[in-house]
Amino acid sequence: MDGDGIGWRTLPGTPHSKGAYFARGTGHSDSASYSERPEDWLQNMERLGRKFETARRLAPQPVEERAEGAEIAFISYGSVDSAVAEARAMLAQQGVPTSYLRVRALPLADSIRNFVAAHRRCYVVELNTNAQMCQLVRLHVPEHAARVLPANWCDGLPLTADKILELVSEKER
Repeated sequence: MDGDGIGWRTLPGTPHSKGAYFARGTGHSDSASYSERPEDWLQNMERLGRKFETARRLAPQPVEERAEGAEIAFISYGSVDSAVAEARAMLAQQGVPTSYLRVRALPLADSIRNFVAAHRRCYVVELNTNAQMCQLVRLHVPEHAARVLPANWCDGLPLTADKILELVSEKER
């Protein structure tokens, strides 16, 4: 490793005695031998922390659209992007400005913290029955977790702008 926490790429299955191999989970030392030593465990956890921080810097950053005076914001990712854009346009026609943050990678970027802090309510729109992304955003911004609300739905069909507005309006009442 070169200090970034990310292990070098390996190609499994080579018969060479010095070829790559996999070690199980976190129970190994720097030399990939099995270990139950607390020092090895801590060192591996620190390495994983560096790995996530490196990934956070290198991964695509979220795309933000902030609207002047918006108290409501949307956070989403993936295939619901177009439905969120349509729902925002419908709300704008009603005189309700909204901001938007489209997540493009995990781990979540630090910029999400400022985005959530700038809005009273942030609805995480996702096609998921358990609101997993909402939970991840809350974990990422614990000081503002109460502002992060789920707008999740999963009925086997693509999410529509009308459904997003229905989910949000239920919580806005």
